[in-house]
Amino acid sequence: MKIIKFFLVTVLMAPISFAGEVNSWDCYKFDGASIIGNDNEFLGKLGPSWQSDSIFNTSSSFSSSWSANSIFNSNSVYGSEYSSYSVFNENASEPPIIIKDSEIIGYLSIGPSWHYDRYSPYDIKYTCDWD
Repeated sequence: MKIIKFFLVTVLMAPISFAGEVNSWDCYKFDGASIIGNDNEFLGKLGPSWQSDSIFNTSSSFSSSWSANSIFNSNSVYGSEYSSYSVFNENASEPPIIIKDSEIIGYLSIGPSWHYDRYSPYDIKYTCDWD
């Protein structure tokens, strides 16, 4: 019985232990992934800053502070700390989706940390060295 309890606790707690953590060996799964808003709006791609549609390319509208479709525009629904669709609202109910090869990888969001499928854009950027 102790072994079963240990196994259940280990299995059930595993996703929480690694919640939203980005490791360098995971960069391949994020590279080229599209960011899609709740209204199916294309918000750019994840990848090195030299790529034209990367959210980390400072010359791109996808990384601007003025574009309505930029997660870095604090006045847009995708960048406001109050919007339920925003990357930067820790309690957002519908943050943008990360999709690659027609598969959902997770959500682009700063939190909450107990969501195993939410990844911070800053964590991805610095772990993958995409600045």
